Amino acid sequence: MTISYTHLSHTAGWVGGLTRLLVIWKGSLFKQIWPDFLLFFGLYFLLSFFYRLILVDYEDSKVVYELFCVYCKKYSERIPITFLLGFYVTQVVSRWWSQFMSLPWPDTLARYIAVYMPGTDAKSRNYRRAVCRWVNLGNVLALRLVSYKVMVRFPTYEHLVESGLATNKEMIQLKQMDDLVNKRHQISWFPFMWAQNLLRKARKEGLIANDWFTHVLIKEVDNMANMNGMLICYGWINIPLVYTQVVTLAVYTYFVACLFGRQYLLPTQYKVVDNAYVAAGDFPETSRWTDTKIAGTTNIIGYDDKMADFYIPVFTILQYLFYMGWLKVAETLLNPFGEDDDDFDTYYLIDRNLQVSYIMSDEAGLPIEPENDPFGFSNAPELKHTTLSAKFMDDEKPHMPTDGLNLTDEQTNITAVTSRRGSKMLGTTNIGSKLNLAGNILATPVTENPHPAKSPSLGNGSPKSFNMARHLLGSRDESRGPALHSLVDIPDIIEEESTVTSTHEKHVPLPAKWSGNSSPRSSRNEQILFSVTKISESKNPSLKSTTQKHLLRS
Repeated sequence: MTISYTHLSHTAGWVGGLTRLLVIWKGSLFKQIWPDFLLFFGLYFLLSFFYRLILVDYEDSKVVYELFCVYCKKYSERIPITFLLGFYVTQVVSRWWSQFMSLPWPDTLARYIAVYMPGTDAKSRNYRRAVCRWVNLGNVLALRLVSYKVMVRFPTYEHLVESGLATNKEMIQLKQMDDLVNKRHQISWFPFMWAQNLLRKARKEGLIANDWFTHVLIKEVDNMANMNGMLICYGWINIPLVYTQVVTLAVYTYFVACLFGRQYLLPTQYKVVDNAYVAAGDFPETSRWTDTKIAGTTNIIGYDDKMADFYIPVFTILQYLFYMGWLKVAETLLNPFGEDDDDFDTYYLIDRNLQVSYIMSDEAGLPIEPENDPFGFSNAPELKHTTLSAKFMDDEKPHMPTDGLNLTDEQTNITAVTSRRGSKMLGTTNIGSKLNLAGNILATPVTENPHPAKSPSLGNGSPKSFNMARHLLGSRDESRGPALHSLVDIPDIIEEESTVTSTHEKHVPLPAKWSGNSSPRSSRNEQILFSVTKISESKNPSLKSTTQKHLLRS
């Protein structure tokens, strides 16, 4: 389960700030790296004791060991560990957050189904609960493929039946589908198809008011199925193994080199006498540096003589905490469906989604009557504060960039200067923008009214309606030549199936190719857009002339 700590950092006014978070153990840096930390520094001090207690009596072996330590320190700094770790952790964190955003939540579907399929009868309630159960079943089937914890909770289909997520009949269908695909493909989408088919059946039986409500519900089920597919893809396609290996190898190689390169050495001090190195004494002691430091001496291994012997490598410890902790972050977030402290709590997600979706769907049809407004007739009500919240109250309005702008009377005078760009922009509207605007107008959902009001007449008294789409497509700029002809004839008048006629109006029926079996309260504009048939050249002269022009040009 993800560790929450923001309740401990609600203000930055405390001394030390986020240092209070260092005492948290669960999910902490120290809990993640303490086994590696003890192993690394156990080996470090073991080598240090071996050098100080044994090798110090064997000068030749001591010099070889010291040369190797200096070599490790010099060349370990060439490993680009910061660059490799930084880029890798960035990719892992981004992938981790994307996986969380891909988790499907049935809340929206449950709310929609409670509104679009209301009813307190047993049939409506059973349909709603079945849809919610099936989408949760599909989610569990997807999580079984990516989460070890979910798989051990539901290892077989029989366990899904025992838990109540599936019935025996549904379990048989799932097994049959597994056999059909030879268990080579995931079938988490199967329960979602059951839910969509049930919604279609509910529409036919009149439990859903219209096709648009059915479309919204089916689309929401489809969205959840797609999010499950994303989760499965994240479990299938990982960050390339070679990159993970490079980063891991770089970090562990670097700290293996630090086992030797960060050792405090005690090289023998030498003086040059007759072009030869002559031992002059031991390495100076840290506590008696000025007394034991011999002037004019140096070591022959390339070790820094200014590096005193402090026994405990403080900054090596800090560097290990930072770099190894960085790597542990990547290891933890690489698979957020595992068993680490900061992994997603899949058990809670499964139980929560099932319970909340059932509660939401069962709320359909319950009587909810609005009460009197608690604010009465107040146009700008204000909420009250507690004694503690009043201490944090801030009544200042948000400061905008132009709040401090002060203009003189001369600057605010209206000028008669016109823009030169205005005349140039008049003829820039192209046929593409007109088509897009016409399409938007035609695609605007218009709910049919069985008793529409009488359409207002135009200014000349004509009862005909003004066709905005034809006006936009037919208009042209004189400076640009004749306008293009539309390949689809748009009628000047589009009337509803049932209109109130009078002596001044004449009912004009729709063309036969536009009239069909439409669903109740569906959009007339959608029927027109989706009922355009193939137009032949003989029926549309403009298409024929356009085709001839293209042939002549070719």
